[in-house]
Amino acid sequence: MTGERRGRALAWKAALGLLVTGAFFRVLFEYVDLADVGGLFASLRWGPWIAGAGLWMGVYAVRTARFRRLAPRTRPATMFWITAVHTLLLRLLPFRTGELSYGLLVRRAGTAGLGESLLGLLLLRIMDATAVMLVFIATLLAFGGAYLGDRGFGLVAAAAAGVAGAAGILLLPRLLRGLSAVLRRGAGALGSRAAAARSLLVRGEAVVASLEAVGPRTLVVLGALSVLQWLLTFAAFYAILAAFSVPVGPARTVLGATAAVVSGVLPIGGIGSFGTLEAGWALGFVLVGLDEGTAVATGFGVSLSTLAWSILPGVAGWILLGRGAPRGGPA
Repeated sequence: MTGERRGRALAWKAALGLLVTGAFFRVLFEYVDLADVGGLFASLRWGPWIAGAGLWMGVYAVRTARFRRLAPRTRPATMFWITAVHTLLLRLLPFRTGELSYGLLVRRAGTAGLGESLLGLLLLRIMDATAVMLVFIATLLAFGGAYLGDRGFGLVAAAAAGVAGAAGILLLPRLLRGLSAVLRRGAGALGSRAAAARSLLVRGEAVVASLEAVGPRTLVVLGALSVLQWLLTFAAFYAILAAFSVPVGPARTVLGATAAVVSGVLPIGGIGSFGTLEAGWALGFVLVGLDEGTAVATGFGVSLSTLAWSILPGVAGWILLGRGAPRGGPA
């Protein structure tokens, strides 16, 4: 793709992302005024907010540890900055296209291939969804009275999603092998392009083999780190709500924020993830007893807070990686 075509594609994505963000904002501002969001920050309690920033850096540390399990030749410091840049771009670029930055940065570090990195990232995203469902189920079972929605439906839906996620983790290599076999059989129908298609399939199968090499022990460690990451994330959300003096306890924070987490991973997000995150947050926190205006306002507050926490490490990582920070390390 030429530079001009890439530029046009990026412009279209940005325009569509702004359209999605604007559409969500149009609906959300039926329930809240910008002055209400400003009021949250005007009366901000800095102690809990700074504590939340510390917890957010803990999330970065756990993400770095997970990534290094899949790309162990990457030095810890280099992987931390890759994580910081990836997290920032994931917030800034629409439709989760920022995910690609992780694979590109790891490939640039020379410690893993693009396909291998992105496939590992897919595995981690399935683990994320499964971990969130497990935390939600445990919280709903222990503190079901804090949830105003249909508790039975919530448990069944979360359990089904958790089982699907666990199956996806275990069966992902086999499913990819099956897809590769189907594509290999179809390559013969490409005529003069068959050789190029087979070469591409060989490279793809090598990437799948790298995923198959991830042993049970590594999967268990990655699963444990995923749960820890989301516990720290929910703790950071709780700290933000405490900073805004919103009377929501830890259990209600988990139960309410789960909807925001689920909506945040959908590939329909606008610029900066604004819109989908706030919509999911508002839905979730109405289900734990907040009025609609407060639910929407705190959604914007959380989104702005986490974006603010992501800017400094993300920009620092961009600069350091651009200057050629140390790359590979011992396996």
